[in-house]
Amino acid sequence: MTVDLDVSLPTLRPHTELVRGILPVLLCSLLWGAVGLVSVYAPAAASPESVGACGLLLAGLLMLATRPGARSLLLRAFGAAAPKQAVTSRRDTTPRCESFARERGLIVLGSFGLLCYPLAFLPAVRLLGVALATAVTLGSAPLFAGLIARFVQRRALGRRWLQCAPPAVAGTVMLVAGDGSAHSVSALGVVLALIPGLSYATASTVASVMIGSGHASKDVYGAMFGTCALWCLPVLAVGGIGWLFAARGMGVVLFFGCVTNFLCYTVFGNALRYTSAATATTVTLAEGAVGTLLGVFVHGERLAPAAWSGLVLLAVALLLLSLPKRAMREKRTER
Repeated sequence: MTVDLDVSLPTLRPHTELVRGILPVLLCSLLWGAVGLVSVYAPAAASPESVGACGLLLAGLLMLATRPGARSLLLRAFGAAAPKQAVTSRRDTTPRCESFARERGLIVLGSFGLLCYPLAFLPAVRLLGVALATAVTLGSAPLFAGLIARFVQRRALGRRWLQCAPPAVAGTVMLVAGDGSAHSVSALGVVLALIPGLSYATASTVASVMIGSGHASKDVYGAMFGTCALWCLPVLAVGGIGWLFAARGMGVVLFFGCVTNFLCYTVFGNALRYTSAATATTVTLAEGAVGTLLGVFVHGERLAPAAWSGLVLLAVALLLLSLPKRAMREKRTER
């Protein structure tokens, strides 16, 4: 018998995972799918790295300002709150120190995962286009999530994930390969698009682990984004922010910071209480479909017939993954 990636998930009612876990993640995916398209409208003087860093910085400041629990988590993890706690013996402090060190390591790892996503994804969009960059990134994310679960966390993957993730990834590969047969594809762009796939899977897994250990989802993402805001400062110092004062620059940053980061990660973090990180990461493959369709119908990009076939396969895999577990069991019983 196999279990999902997050063994700490509570026992859920039949439709709870769908309504409070999978559907909110799907909503976030629809908004995230617009990131590549919106980034195209940033001012020409803005580097992709600066645009991404500004969005992360704004989201981090918003989360720290509105979430006292996130501030407390950072203070405790990085030692500022430790001297205020009563210490009775060395025997009592050792587990506590180990807990602080573990939380600190997870927060730093998760914050770097958040940072690497836009710093690699937005340049990939410029090299590959909206459709391909989004498809490569989101197609690789569930594979990375599965590898992390199996070989880092040493946890078995759920049967439904094992059934749905391979065709979803295969559909994404068909989408990329089919389009690549129609015109040349930048190898550097593909590599850059794989990096955010890994970083996204890493940040999602870290958040899932911390939420599973009892932390509030909004505090976990607030702490990770707050730490990530510090890493953004050197990026902005090098890239400059003069472009930010243009109307388009401000609009793009507000969309990234307030919508796709602050709002979406708030919803996504809460959804991780009701579904596993592996399942959530696979559902977010919908972002690849949304990004592809926006690239084609809004930005005027073209896809080959084989790429469209991959998109259909991806949609079918997502539909099967979104079915409640009871429905999946009934289908197997009928067979």
